[in-house]
Amino acid sequence: MLNFLLLLLVGWPAIIITLILVGIGLFKSDYRFLLFAAILAFPFSWYLAGFPSIRSPVFLSPVLVFCSAWAMRYDKQMLSWILAILFFLVIVLLLFVLMAGGA
Repeated sequence: MLNFLLLLLVGWPAIIITLILVGIGLFKSDYRFLLFAAILAFPFSWYLAGFPSIRSPVFLSPVLVFCSAWAMRYDKQMLSWILAILFFLVIVLLLFVLMAGGA
């Protein structure tokens, strides 16, 4: 049971749900979806960074989504989209590393 919960919080299901929430938040211009996505992104980003001895700046990726939510809240949609695209690029980079056999 614990392994299943861990998989849901730090595995691909959490990453895919986060990406879906970011997409919904951007297309609906609703910062609440982005905020929830940022909260959901913390466990897997810290896990990928090697917490507790942080060896990678990946643990800062939820900050991009938080900043995107802030920008969306104050009607700065272009900035919100740019920050969210940077988050998407971090996930795409992770996907390419896994496909290349890095993990």
